[in-house]
Amino acid sequence: MPANLSPEFIAARQRFNQARTDEERLDALQEMLATIPKHKGTEKMQADLRRRLAKLKERTEQRRKSGKSGGPSYHVEPEGAAQIAVLGPANAGKSSLVAGLTNAKTEVAPYPMSTHWPVPGMMHYEDVQVQLVDLPPITPEYTEGWVFSAVRTADAVALCWNLADEETPQIMEQILDILAQRHIRLSGQESKELDWRTVQRRTLIVATHLDVAEHGLAQAEEWAGDSFPVVGISTDTGAGLDDCKRRLFELGDVVRVYSKKPGEDPDMEQPYTLKTGATVQDVVKLIHRDFVDKLRFVRLWGSSKFDGQHAPLDHQVQDGDIVEIHLA
Repeated sequence: MPANLSPEFIAARQRFNQARTDEERLDALQEMLATIPKHKGTEKMQADLRRRLAKLKERTEQRRKSGKSGGPSYHVEPEGAAQIAVLGPANAGKSSLVAGLTNAKTEVAPYPMSTHWPVPGMMHYEDVQVQLVDLPPITPEYTEGWVFSAVRTADAVALCWNLADEETPQIMEQILDILAQRHIRLSGQESKELDWRTVQRRTLIVATHLDVAEHGLAQAEEWAGDSFPVVGISTDTGAGLDDCKRRLFELGDVVRVYSKKPGEDPDMEQPYTLKTGATVQDVVKLIHRDFVDKLRFVRLWGSSKFDGQHAPLDHQVQDGDIVEIHLA
């Protein structure tokens, strides 16, 4: 039976053959497996792709754990309350943003393409940390495959808009199109899996160079419309950075829950962080998995109707809630 391979599969196979890193090979293999026609004539090919994918994942994981990568790592292990991928065209101020908000040692340069691999940094916001990952620019000419993998695995996206460049609206459309071709959709809505191969990542437009081109902010907001929220910043003057921090925290869909021992004051310094939609039971499991089997009840302050009332396990916690766990 003929395989009748799709153009998408053939393009992914070509990317695999031209790949220079295991991360690029992983991305191409995943795309090949997603786009190969599913019928009897391709069953052996599908099985072979799965075997190759499993071996490559095992090899990259072993290399990561051993620390013997032979070069810079293209995989960033998530840390903190959320991981946010910082995207944009060349010279959009991505590295300056990450350097200005975190402890990362990024290469900030007045020329394009100064970022060649992912550079993570931890952004402090109140009592939690959010991980920002500076990624190489996305361009029509060439974008390495591992960049798309990094976007897919991130919790959300900060898309940098250069207010000083009049061509930015057209460049943004190109970026959205390039990502869509790789089955990644940016949206102002929640991050989620849209189907068996397409992901949606919640996105904030970070309009940079506010100090030299404030007039361009209106254009960015008009382009974004109801599709994306926008925040204007200047890393040189610091304008908008505090608001940007808050918006990036909110972008991660994180709720902070604090614990309290019976008869004592709550610990308001070290919150437990969960994703929006998490329940009281999720909090109990996070504090200690064995507590679920020993649980008598949980008292909740914050989002409950009455402070200190017993909370059902399926109650969705809100940012700032306090829980008091009572065990049998």
